[in-house]
Amino acid sequence: MMMLLFLSGVQAQNSTSSPLSIFGIGEYEIRDFGRTTGLGGVGIGVRSENFLNRRNPAGLSGIDTLRFILDVSAALKISEFRTKSVKAHSTDFNFKSLAAGVRLSKIWTSSVGLSPYSNVGYNMVYPDQGTGDQSKINFVGSGGVNKFYWANAFELFRGFSLGVTSSYIFGNYTNSEEKDIFIIKDIYNVSKIYFDFGAQYSQRFGAHTKVTAGGIYGLESKMNIQHTKMTISNNAMDSHREPDRKSFIPESYGAGFSILRNKNAEWIFAADYQFRNFSVDPLRDRVFTYSDSHTYSAGFQFTPNINRAENYLQIIRFQLGACYNQSYLKVNGYQLEDYSISLGVGLPFFNRRTVSYVNVAVNVGESGTGQRGGITERYVLLSVNLSLIERWFAKYQWD
Repeated sequence: MMMLLFLSGVQAQNSTSSPLSIFGIGEYEIRDFGRTTGLGGVGIGVRSENFLNRRNPAGLSGIDTLRFILDVSAALKISEFRTKSVKAHSTDFNFKSLAAGVRLSKIWTSSVGLSPYSNVGYNMVYPDQGTGDQSKINFVGSGGVNKFYWANAFELFRGFSLGVTSSYIFGNYTNSEEKDIFIIKDIYNVSKIYFDFGAQYSQRFGAHTKVTAGGIYGLESKMNIQHTKMTISNNAMDSHREPDRKSFIPESYGAGFSILRNKNAEWIFAADYQFRNFSVDPLRDRVFTYSDSHTYSAGFQFTPNINRAENYLQIIRFQLGACYNQSYLKVNGYQLEDYSISLGVGLPFFNRRTVSYVNVAVNVGESGTGQRGGITERYVLLSVNLSLIERWFAKYQWD
């Protein structure tokens, strides 16, 4: 019933409009919205001289010694929510990432960035069962948690690198219970440092083929979330601290690979798998429970001519990808699943003596519990990534 009532109010533009963001610290951001979004979001085994790899810190060591890279991303998501009897729509647009990276020495590459970690955004209407009238209670959520990170890669010997990412997640979100005569707000403040690690090995086979394999591991990290309860009634307000809310960042690991072939034309095939151990969380609700999350993604990229292009079309990167994600949430005993396919293009533009890119990707997908009832979301996700690449420490000659 709550899901049905939620659908009648989905219309605002927020960072998210998902009723599932009511649980934990909100809806986790599983995409990184970088250069490989059109490839299904792969990255664990991807390595390039102009790619800020946010999936695997070890992949940063592929950046050329003379390059400074600045990445900015944003996305627009248009969703249609359905149940057996109700249909509604939402539109969400927001910033997705800001990152910069540079190779500091022969063996050391570093990157810093800012991106959303989780989002809260819902508006549900529910009958007030404690009264005999037809009054209703609004359950409203807003806010989110951000992640600032510092990633470092060290190339220990040719083709092999290790990486570590130090992340600070911070932010606040509010869960509100609103009725005509009162408003109760639960305000949560998040602050936590955690670490994850990566490794990558790249090997050439002949002059035109390169194979790269990688792995990542993230530590489980428990955290206490500060909880403040605020009550507003009859023009009076009371605010006080509640006991900290227990939560955690799940242990995770993953593996991936890519195959690159570049002789005149260039093609890349890449695939990833990632596991997140959410099932250790003690959440046990009548409707919702936490479960282990599995993500599978793969993609193919083709550039018609990288050596002697005769026109602009031949240097565009064309991408095709797919992703399947088993969510960390179960609804009525069924695990939520997300299927999506993606198309993308990398549009180059010349900046002094370097080539930068505008990467545009469209993901079309469906999320829900299949045909087992409940709520289903069908969505179109349009993302734009601007990757500015500058040559540093190079001497220019002018006529």
